[in-house]
Amino acid sequence: MKSRLRIAATMFAVAAALWAGNVAGAGAENLIRNGDFEAGGAGQAKDWSKFDGLTQFWQNHGGNPGACLRLDTSALQVDKKKLEVEGAAAAGKGRGRGGQYDTVGAHEGAWAFSQPVQLQASDQYFILEADVNGPAKSSVLFRPLVFIRGYKKYDPQKDAGTSTWFQTPLADGPAYSEQFGKEQRAAKDGDFLMVYRSTLFCRLPEPGKWFHFELGFQLPPTVASRPEVLLLKPYAFWPLGSYYFDNIILRRATKAEFQAAQERGHSIKGFMPTE
Repeated sequence: MKSRLRIAATMFAVAAALWAGNVAGAGAENLIRNGDFEAGGAGQAKDWSKFDGLTQFWQNHGGNPGACLRLDTSALQVDKKKLEVEGAAAAGKGRGRGGQYDTVGAHEGAWAFSQPVQLQASDQYFILEADVNGPAKSSVLFRPLVFIRGYKKYDPQKDAGTSTWFQTPLADGPAYSEQFGKEQRAAKDGDFLMVYRSTLFCRLPEPGKWFHFELGFQLPPTVASRPEVLLLKPYAFWPLGSYYFDNIILRRATKAEFQAAQERGHSIKGFMPTE
């Protein structure tokens, strides 16, 4: 009788995990909504931060396959700042003038944000994947990336006096502390503060072709640095041009999958200046 009860309890626990979506392994769900960018229209991908039409674009073609995200780092920084201040009114005023070192690629780069991923207490290992295409072979320093940003909600008891840069990437959503933010101010109730970061490096062996990249990562065990929410941030800066991202997948993984991804890793061999 006891063995039957244990079996029943085990089956219930597995079913509960499946119901909660907290299943690790190759069959686990993609936690990034519209990670293949197939849903969108009028230049905007569904479930992503608002695209400005200057450095960020949704394309219904040119992906791997189908639709994709395009980031253009050749736009001028002055035009981006004008767009941020004036909005749609800036479109009728023409583009600024400048050289390659006046571009967003030479200053802060171009990026987009995913919808936030709410983490569960049992989350530990993850696999991040992305397909990327770009205008030039990457180097050790200059390559597209997918940033992983982990956040905790502002706690007035612990975080009082914190001041940093913030972005509000999603309409009607909270502000997140982040580099290249639009405003520098003191943190307040409702904000999310960065406590964790990791990066998927996407060094392209050659231009104009799609390549697949993968990263296994583990959340920190300490309470202070363990995030409650993750954001993904596809990012590009230099060399200048258009970078394409598709099939962005974030899934829960087993320890064995995490370790296998770590062993495969990413080598900089072939990307050194002398090679």
